[in-house]
Order: sequence, then structure tokens, then C-alpha cells
Amino acid sequence: MRRNQNLVLNIPFAFLHPSSQVAADQIIFHDGPIASDDKDNKCICSIELPDTTFPSHLMIILENAYKNLSTIYEEEASKAMKLQTDLASFNSTLEKLTATVRQVEMEGIKDEETYQDLLEKINHTKRWARDLTNALSATGVGITSLTEQVSNVSSIVWELEKFDENNVLLTHREIATLKKQLADCEDSVTNPNSGLSPSGNWTPEFGNCDNKVLINVSKPLIVKLNWRGLSYKFGAWGKDFAVGNKTPDAYWVAPLNTDERLLETYCIYNYSDLLFYKSQIEKSLSQFVGFTWNYINCGQGSGTILYNGSFYYNCYNSRNLCKLDVATSKVHRKTVEDAVFNNWYSYSGINWHDFDFSGDENGLWLIYSTEKNKGKIMIGQLDPNTLTIVKSWQTSLYKPKATGTFMICGVMYSLMRVSEHKEKSFYKYDTNTATEGSMDIILEKLTGTPQSISYNPNDHKLYMYNDGYLVSYDVIFRRVPLFQKRSVVSVKEPDTFAMVSKNHFSSRDFAIA
Repeated sequence: MRRNQNLVLNIPFAFLHPSSQVAADQIIFHDGPIASDDKDNKCICSIELPDTTFPSHLMIILENAYKNLSTIYEEEASKAMKLQTDLASFNSTLEKLTATVRQVEMEGIKDEETYQDLLEKINHTKRWARDLTNALSATGVGITSLTEQVSNVSSIVWELEKFDENNVLLTHREIATLKKQLADCEDSVTNPNSGLSPSGNWTPEFGNCDNKVLINVSKPLIVKLNWRGLSYKFGAWGKDFAVGNKTPDAYWVAPLNTDERLLETYCIYNYSDLLFYKSQIEKSLSQFVGFTWNYINCGQGSGTILYNGSFYYNCYNSRNLCKLDVATSKVHRKTVEDAVFNNWYSYSGINWHDFDFSGDENGLWLIYSTEKNKGKIMIGQLDPNTLTIVKSWQTSLYKPKATGTFMICGVMYSLMRVSEHKEKSFYKYDTNTATEGSMDIILEKLTGTPQSISYNPNDHKLYMYNDGYLVSYDVIFRRVPLFQKRSVVSVKEPDTFAMVSKNHFSSRDFAIA
């Protein structure tokens, strides 16, 4: 065909409807007015066709090459399978021969016949080894030939792609990629173990709250047992929960004593040390003073977190909040005047969990209850430096009904027990809008009751302390897609069909009768 050959096409109005799929870069518009036929509601436009004839002979060559490649591949695959069987048989024979030789070395040769038989077996094994070596070499030659032919086919495909003036192949590839991304995204919603990143098919944006909506949680990853052992069933663990914190690679573990109340020791590791119990330095919060132990700097309950290099916890036997600077070991205290403590309105199945700290994208939070609100959960936003509750929200959720809570972007999510191996996130309260609602997201667990659970905004993971085991989950969010529609309807004029192509936006209008 020749360049600049114009064809006049009668395009029905239905073809120009926004639901039709038309690629803008396939249409050449007239510079002048577009003609229309009022009777048939048709538009008339021209399309410019390329002047190069598509090389159909290359398609025939490509088809023959493909058939040839298929034959060679089947032959090589058959050789490889036979070779694999022969190698297995050879190894078995060699092991038996080795055992026989060792026996002869220990017991000696009984007679000439036994010696000749052994010699024949050794010579046979040598010949077999040579045959296998030759077969392996031949297989290598076959693979080299196959590689060369694949290279030839690739060059033919490249030649064909040069004639793809309208980017048909490229468009098909883009569509296939988008379909795959859509399938992966849908799979991430229905299958927590889909292997996607925790935020679906797009790069997670750690530390901010743009368009984050919790939709699912992965299956649990059991990292290991806490360093003190299985008897220490209560406690907390995780990473530093502050966005942009001083110790981004630090993992901490804080098991309670076996009384399920006293927080007396903790450890801080990097991840490899955590896994292998290496460089383990156990820090103690208690002090031996005057022939007795002083627990004034200790904590109680499993509501502990590490936030920007400091531990935050409920001070032992009080309604005070404690902040322990890990670097200096200095402790700062603050009383929450109206809060209940010492096992009042704790979570279901968990004792001494009166104060529950959380860190998310919006800062440091405290979950607690007061005598005045009769055990309903209070959410307080804390100043990390002064431990002052800057603002608080009262929810309608009775705290002993929940087994735990965590915060994501200012939204509190509450768990309840479903069975021995399942928890459910059933309630949420959004402090951004002061609204609450129900939900249904299942979390699988190792056993029993989760003694603590916290969300980390730096890696989109939940960290659970479950009967002494350190467990983590990936959090899956719904996000606004990053892809634009190829064809959209113009907002200015309802009868205008606007085209979106790769490099430009065409605002030319069709004249519609």
C-alpha cells in the first residue's frame, strides 16, 4: 500500500459512543469540518494507511521455525529424561560396587572367580561412565543448537515488530499486563496468601495515610518463641512504631513474668540476632535496693510499645503512664487522673491490660477506660514528650468485649475471639470523623488469645504476641488505582467523545447529528 492513501469511512453513531473502544492514535482527523449524513446519523472521517506491505513471508518462516523448535525441544526433553533415569541407575550401581569393594578390602578376596567378577563390574562401570559423559556432551550440543535457533526466531520476531505501525502488539501486551495486575489485585483481596505486597499491587506508601482502607490481613508468620520460653505467655513485641524513628531496624521483645502482670525485662535486637538469639542483652527495669527488689520503674500488662527510641507502658501498680528512654534509662511519668487500673475493664481473657499503647501514621495513641464511662473504650492521642492526652474520643464498645485493638491512620480496629485459632476484627472507630462501624476481617492465630497486637506504619505489619510466640501479619489496603482510562467522556459536552493516547490528550470533537 502507498502512503497518503485516504479511505473514506462511514462510521455509525453507535461506534462513537463512549462505551466503544477506539484508539486515538489510529485515527487521522481532517483539519477542516467533518462531514455528516443527517439521515443515517453517520460521521465521515478519513484514515491514513501505511505504505509498507506487511511481510507475510516472514510469518511462514516464523511458523516453520516454531514447528522445528517444538520438535527439537521434545527430542532434547526426551534425552534429558532418559539421561536422568540412567544417572539414577548409575548412582545406585556405583553405591553397590563401592560397598562390595569396601567389603573386599576388609575381608580379602576369596578366590580367582570372585576377583574376575569384581574386575568385570569395575570395567563395566567405567564404560557406563564414559557413555554417560558422551551423552551429557551431546545434550550440551543440542541445547546450543536450540539456543541458536531461538536467537534466529527472535530476530524474525524483531523484524515483524518493526512493521507494527499501529502498536497493535504493544497494546495487546499492555492489556495483558493490566489484566494480570487486576487478577493479582483481586486475588490479594480474596486470598491473603497471594504473595503480593501488603498493599496490593502498588508500592506501599509507608508512613502516610493517602487512600488507605484496611480490607484484609495475611496469614500469620510465626517468627519464633520469645527468648524466656513457653512459660512466658504474656507480653508484647515489634519494631519501633514511630514514623521516621531513630532505630528503624530495631526489634524488641518484652515478655511479662509468669504472674502475667509484671513487666520487668526486655531485649532489643536486629532481625538476624532476634532469630538466632545472638547479641542478646537482657535489660532489667527492677532494682535491688536495701536487700529487696524495687519495681517502681517496672510496668504491668501487655500494652507496651517502643516509640521513637522510648518504651511506653503502664507503670507498675498505678494509673501512671511511663516513658523509658532506652538510651539514657531515664523514666518519665504522667498520671491519667480518671483512668481505671489494676485489672479493671481489661480485654477479654487478658489480665492487667488496662492501658494499651499504639503508634500509627498520625502519632502515639492510648486505649484505656474510665470508671465514669463504665468500661467503654476511650481513645486518647498522646503527646510523646509530655505524655499528655491532647484529645480523646469515647466509643460505644465495651472494652472487655474485645480481645485487643490496634490503630491505623487514626482508626481503631477491635478484635474479638471467634475460635481457638481465629480472631475477627469486628468494630472500628474513626477519630478523623468521630464515626464508628462494624466490619468482618478474620485473623488466623496460633492458639488461645492474642496477648497484644500492634500495627507498624513503617512496614504495614501487625505484630502479635500469642501465647509466648512472636507472630506477624501483612496488612492489605485498598488504594486508588494508578492507571487512567484510555477513553473518557468529555465533561464539557456530553456528545463529545474525548480520546486519551499515550503522549497526548486529543480534544477534537466528533460532529454528531
